[in-house]
Amino acid sequence: MKVLFSTGSLFYLPLKETFRLARETGFDGVELVINRELDDPRYREVVAEAAAGFPICSVHAPYAKLRYWGSLSEGLVRAIEFAKETGIDMVNFHPPAWYPLQLDYYKWFRKVADFQQGLAGNATTLAIENMPLMGKRLRLAPYILNDFRDLIEFGVKNNLCFTFDVTHLATFDEDPVSAFLAYFKSGRLRNIHLSDYAEPESHLFLGRGDLPIVQLLNTMQAVGYDGMITLELAPNEYPRADEWLIKVMRYLASFIKMHLGRNADG
Repeated sequence: MKVLFSTGSLFYLPLKETFRLARETGFDGVELVINRELDDPRYREVVAEAAAGFPICSVHAPYAKLRYWGSLSEGLVRAIEFAKETGIDMVNFHPPAWYPLQLDYYKWFRKVADFQQGLAGNATTLAIENMPLMGKRLRLAPYILNDFRDLIEFGVKNNLCFTFDVTHLATFDEDPVSAFLAYFKSGRLRNIHLSDYAEPESHLFLGRGDLPIVQLLNTMQAVGYDGMITLELAPNEYPRADEWLIKVMRYLASFIKMHLGRNADG
């Protein structure tokens, strides 16, 4: 199992600094989030300089329209091409939303019969992510395939792998261990976005919410899950001071590895 750090969690820092922190604090690699910092025709050079040999194991396709990357479908295709060019193992993406209405993306999405072979071939793996309920008082389900069971069924039918976002699932008051086992049984689980949840706050520091994080990690080890685990906390869950940020990130990497049965260096 590879323990990754999501670059989106520290979006306010230069990308090179985020890579340095992930490298120094014991993560095995990163999930690179395509955001406004990379909305530039020179993004390949920016990424290459930031990474400097540190593994990018997954790319998160744009989840909003960006000037250079284009529409959501165009951004996904560009992310796939980037992953192919650079040998990145996986591309993660979101399904279309009803609100705000992503009609063009939805029409494109529904026309793809075989995502893996139709878009990526054998060069990289495509993984679709389960999405959350939104809102603090009135809880809305703005995405299609809201029920993770429907998402699994769709992915199997349309040749997709899965990214299981733990805190997104928790907004539906579902048990994350049971959901993990359902994803694992599909044989298509490739990545897990890990964070804690306490209604209505999501993407919390591990242990700051109500989820059985240790039980979930222990279960991953017990059943032999060998994919990626990406720590994806909200930016405000991290301290801003560099000294404390390093301590917190090192603690989190060690915590995850310990409960997966790995030592801090392995």
